[in-house]
Amino acid sequence: MSNSPSYSWPKEFPTDIPSADAKPAEGYVYRLVEQVPPSLSDFNMYRVDRPDRPFLKKEIPESFGLSLWKKLNHILRQKERYSAPEQFGNKKIVGGELCSDLGVIIVKKNSHVTLWKQNGAEPHLHICDEII
Repeated sequence: MSNSPSYSWPKEFPTDIPSADAKPAEGYVYRLVEQVPPSLSDFNMYRVDRPDRPFLKKEIPESFGLSLWKKLNHILRQKERYSAPEQFGNKKIVGGELCSDLGVIIVKKNSHVTLWKQNGAEPHLHICDEII
């Protein structure tokens, strides 16, 4: 992450998180949230929302981040796939533009984005456009 902003990471982050190949956050993304407008609690680390879930070693880096999507059809597919009310069934979709002050990201081929938020980041103020 050379030539990128200086970040302040939560104390819970292990020393190798975020991933070395992560880039400063940018681009338009979508997120499943409980309410519109979203609140900061709609943007918790995966492991905060699922404290009792055991993570496989390969899942640990992403568990310190939060999930976003680059393509609307992909997040709609996730919502349909996990449609039970206790899953994504009652969630709303919001969209918004990321900025480097929020933290860093990795984008996977399927348009899934992991965002590692830095201390003080407020993604709910950026990703708040009601989509569905």
